[in-house]
Amino acid sequence: MKCTSEPVNGGAGAATGGVARVSGVARIDGDQLGFTVIRKVCRPVTSGRHAAHADEPEHWAYWRREPLAYASGLLPTGPGLAAPGCYGVVDDVIYLADVGTALESPRVAAYRLGRWQGEAVVPDVPWLSGHQLAQRIAVSELDWSGVDVHPGIPALWSRREELLARLDEVPRVLVHGDFSHGNLMASADGTSTVVLDWATLGSGPLGADLASLALTTLQRHIVDYLDGLDGRFDTADVEPGYRATLALTGAGRVHWMWSRGMTPPTGYVDFILAETASISGG
Repeated sequence: MKCTSEPVNGGAGAATGGVARVSGVARIDGDQLGFTVIRKVCRPVTSGRHAAHADEPEHWAYWRREPLAYASGLLPTGPGLAAPGCYGVVDDVIYLADVGTALESPRVAAYRLGRWQGEAVVPDVPWLSGHQLAQRIAVSELDWSGVDVHPGIPALWSRREELLARLDEVPRVLVHGDFSHGNLMASADGTSTVVLDWATLGSGPLGADLASLALTTLQRHIVDYLDGLDGRFDTADVEPGYRATLALTGAGRVHWMWSRGMTPPTGYVDFILAETASISGG
């Protein structure tokens, strides 16, 4: 067998040691067959605020979650929402189908997310992530002095305890945990949205994954999401989790960008303020 390996950049989470596309030719029963597979190595976070929690199964940074998720058979397989096909898990290495780089339509992804979350049951396994946003905020003290941003953004962050309390009242569903547009690939036949990076799979507030999608597209996809839910939940169920998650996640990302000398994308701050206008007045 002959093969080559090239690194795959992007889409690697905190607990990822490396992602590579392995291609080659294998000889099987005298025939030569070409193959391509994605090899993903998982490893614990060793630095930063969350390193101390890398071995805690309920923490979002738990480094063994993704291999366990693929080995469990609990991930969606489509049609609709789907994880990449898994050829096997060997220790802390996952071998996955190469799903290409064609990004999914956000509207289609929102609909299929709603379909999945409306039907999926939160499994009783010990390694699901808990409330990722609350875990992140618990160790985040942000200094807004000198940050040149609309005052509405730090005002949202100042209400984090109130907004987290609101999220505690929102229905819980099975969540991907990083439902950003860059993780959403269109399957070749169009029947599935293939979602990458399941390292933060967990139980979380309804609307949280939708907020992740919105922050990476700067588009509102609630109508498509509700269509996918097909009556399982309604607008009054979805909006609180969506808005509170978008407010806190968006504010935190704005601070992260400014603290590193980066300017938020055009329209980013305006989108956050518009989507959270109904909660900005208290």
